[in-house]
Amino acid sequence: MKYIYTLLFVTLTYSSFAQKMPDYGLHKIRITDTSKTIQAEVIPVSSEPAISSSLTYYWYAANKIHALQGGYSGQLLNGSYTEFFLNKNLEAQGIFRKGLKDGIWKAWNEQGALLSEVNWDNGIRSGRFSFYNADGSLKQTGNYRQNEFNGAVIIHEGRDSVRTEYYKNGQLLKGKPASILNRINIFKKKKKTDQPHA
Repeated sequence: MKYIYTLLFVTLTYSSFAQKMPDYGLHKIRITDTSKTIQAEVIPVSSEPAISSSLTYYWYAANKIHALQGGYSGQLLNGSYTEFFLNKNLEAQGIFRKGLKDGIWKAWNEQGALLSEVNWDNGIRSGRFSFYNADGSLKQTGNYRQNEFNGAVIIHEGRDSVRTEYYKNGQLLKGKPASILNRINIFKKKKKTDQPHA
């Protein structure tokens, strides 16, 4: 019986140490100015990021959010980020990881209509995106790859009009790119050559 009580005591002791301590808001900031309110997290990072001169880092110092290409000087934004208009509608929302935008970022206009949804990966636009008109109707969809349009970009020019443009690494292609099956030509019939009979 003592063995069971000892085992139970040890298990409860270790599980109580394994619980996450509450944040109590120590790593959250709130900035209010004449045009918007910002709520962000500056959760300490476990290690300093390797700075890339091609990326834009977002950081907090002197009660302001700063953006700087290739560096930072303050607390890196790390965690959730939300901007509000003065009428309390959302303006922008997303996640920062070590000062870089990451995941899906959304932006709205002051009336609450969605303007954009862009996927980010460590400070680089990468993956699906959608842009919307001021009334919230779909304007453009496609994919980013290394901050450049890549693949089919569908442009909605009206209620019934859709145009598709094709990009490769940010360069607009003329016409639709050939599929890999067309390039290989394994499914096409071979042309017969007419040979005179002897």
